[in-house]
Amino acid sequence: MESIHNDQELRKALHSIYAAQFDTFKKFPKAFTKADATRMLTGLMGSQPWSWRVIGITSDALDVFSKNEFKRPTGQIQRGRRDNRASTVRALFFERAEPMPLDEFFEFFLKREETVLMTKSENQHRQGKEFPDFIPIDAHHALFPCGTLVGWKHRKAEVDFLRELHAKQLEAHEYRRHLFRCSRLGIHS
Repeated sequence: MESIHNDQELRKALHSIYAAQFDTFKKFPKAFTKADATRMLTGLMGSQPWSWRVIGITSDALDVFSKNEFKRPTGQIQRGRRDNRASTVRALFFERAEPMPLDEFFEFFLKREETVLMTKSENQHRQGKEFPDFIPIDAHHALFPCGTLVGWKHRKAEVDFLRELHAKQLEAHEYRRHLFRCSRLGIHS
């Protein structure tokens, strides 16, 4: 993640490709569709270690991980974005007269790239459903980096993190249950 913030040459190179694509889309509006633009942006940015950055996990996803010894269960967990890539592409290329300046481009793009680990069914929020509640994950941990285009690296660090997070969630849940029982019995703990 740090490379995209500190590597000025990389930032300039990626931004120059974005600006060139922007200019091409404006000069030749019938040559490319919005789907073409989405594929181009995904090809450029989609498999970088800092893309698809995980900032949280839903409780349901954490439960699925716990049932799989905190290893990555095949086909059950996805990284969901608040804003899909197509809406990001529209904002970057088709809803403005000029390309975004370099710093604005990265601030906008990286914010829209934030993802939450969620179950496959929770990731259906795009059909008018609300984005699911989630447990925040500190980005400084650099967990779940992008591996392939639609996957992430699930190493020992991720397994250990999920195990510890699950234990903390269970402990908090038990404490809330204890407080509830005490309140029903009129006991102040």
